[in-house]
Amino acid sequence: MSARHSSLLHVRVLVERLLGRKPQPSTSAPSPADQTVSRNVRLLSWFNFLGDFRMYGPIMVIYFAQVTGSYAAAASLLAVKMLSSAAFEVPTGVLSDRLGRRGTMIAGAVVMTAAHLGYAGASGYGLLLAAVVLEGLATSLWSGNNESLLYDTLLEAGREEEFPRHSGRVNSMFQIALALAAALGGVVAGTWSPRVVVVLSVVPQVLCVLVALWVREPRVHGPRESSVLAHLGSALRGIRRNPVLRRMTLVSALRYSSESAAQLSPVFVTGLWPLWALGLWRTFGHGVAFIGFRVSGCVIGRVGAARTLLFGELFDNVANFLALIKPTVFSPVLLGSPAYGMSTIAQQTLLQREFTDRERATMGSLASLLGSVLYALVALGAGLVADRWGIVPALLAIQAVVLIALPLAWWVHAHASSLPASAGTATD
Repeated sequence: MSARHSSLLHVRVLVERLLGRKPQPSTSAPSPADQTVSRNVRLLSWFNFLGDFRMYGPIMVIYFAQVTGSYAAAASLLAVKMLSSAAFEVPTGVLSDRLGRRGTMIAGAVVMTAAHLGYAGASGYGLLLAAVVLEGLATSLWSGNNESLLYDTLLEAGREEEFPRHSGRVNSMFQIALALAAALGGVVAGTWSPRVVVVLSVVPQVLCVLVALWVREPRVHGPRESSVLAHLGSALRGIRRNPVLRRMTLVSALRYSSESAAQLSPVFVTGLWPLWALGLWRTFGHGVAFIGFRVSGCVIGRVGAARTLLFGELFDNVANFLALIKPTVFSPVLLGSPAYGMSTIAQQTLLQREFTDRERATMGSLASLLGSVLYALVALGAGLVADRWGIVPALLAIQAVVLIALPLAWWVHAHASSLPASAGTATD
């Protein structure tokens, strides 16, 4: 370093001190933890995009019916997939906490690839059944783990307050993938066949494995329990003793159960729009959700996670009731709310703040398990209502269940700031 440059540097430091500013380091090279944040956020974004780039999504039931020769058999496969995901939820959450985020993520990608190979090569019900069980396992491996990986990566760098912004951007990639894959899959299926669509959908899953291999493992915080049962018991006690976490776990489960409406909404939409417009409606919904996810970090940064969740849920409930109580040609548009993405990231932010570091993925899996159970119950009840009274009463019934989340979200909004600091760093 020249004498002139050294003098200028000393003058700069002196001026910054006189102005009350903290002197900046002479080098702009990021720390290893900051480099890991940049790397993992970028890789998680691509992982989410590739993982949900499934061109067979809109025709999955049709493809299953072609292979099995029965729509009842196709529906049973979808049910098994949901049940297998629920069955593996808690064991895979414990696995993530005890063996690491990166390894669990890679395992999920490998299992998901195997599931898609099963779909592509299936000639009957047996292989499809094995494939849906594998997909349920892969989904449970990622559930709780990938959000924990992102939060732990930020926590290691001391940047956990940035979680809403990064989580919003990472999760928005799901919506882009779903929108593009649905549009492209329809074209490919019409030009060739549904099986070609399924075969091509294997490629993004293979790329997911390669992306996962490049992810860096964040540092594990806190000591581990001596056994799996002790670990699970500690996670359950942590949820029971934390009033914010108890209520947020219920909010998460109730919001997840409302997604059963996605299976019935197309029936409602086709009663108002022509069948060919159904794909456009799906694309519009994914596009609106993408915007919500992208702006969620900015919104949460300005008004707070609890307030974003409360008013997001209130907005969605009002919009959905307006769409269903007096259906018009505009009603399907109201079902696609930008508040969904913001509410989802706000919910994840509140949960991650309350989860303990050593049981983060296990607690997330317990919340997901409760959500899966409620989803199954609400879907079954809504189906019975639809058979007896019609599609609109069924969707209203689902909406009535979601209303239970509003007072819980209000309690969190009113009390979260006055309660003791979250248990996120607890190690006792």
